[in-house]
Amino acid sequence: MKPETTLSGWAPFQLNNHLHFYYFVLALMVVTYLLLQVMMDSPFGHTIRGIKVNEQRVRSLGFPTFRYKLAAFVIAGALAGLAGYLDAAQYGFVNPDLFGWRESGIVLMMVILGGMGTLYGPILGAFALVLLQEFLSNQTKHWLLPMGLFIIIAVLVLPQGMSGMLERWAMMRRSSGGRRA
Repeated sequence: MKPETTLSGWAPFQLNNHLHFYYFVLALMVVTYLLLQVMMDSPFGHTIRGIKVNEQRVRSLGFPTFRYKLAAFVIAGALAGLAGYLDAAQYGFVNPDLFGWRESGIVLMMVILGGMGTLYGPILGAFALVLLQEFLSNQTKHWLLPMGLFIIIAVLVLPQGMSGMLERWAMMRRSSGGRRA
């Protein structure tokens, strides 16, 4: 049984409908991305980036680094809770296999494939990994071997992931476009 989405008797969408659920999750992803982008562009985000680079220096500037790290941890926990809720809403139950190392490894592969250090990199990695899995599983029943080889080659060829490749491509286009003008 999926949760009901009613507001004073009005149901804007039904989570039982697969298309409605897809667009609901897509909208939540866009809203979450935009909120995180605003947060990372704020003084809070700049402080978190500074803590990542050199925590002692940020602490010596007078910032309470523990509080900033705790706030980042709470935000990450809230987003993980939202993801868990959506997973339970999609399948109707919580599977204990989701707490295993395999799921963590898949998420890590998505982040590495898409590119660490950006907000859009893991999204690209998730789409690429799922599309690759769908394509290879339709080609052969032993799809894990070619998928593993693809990921190893992608990590070797694209050390900054797909987002690093896109950034290099955009930089090359800007530099070549500047010469023509």
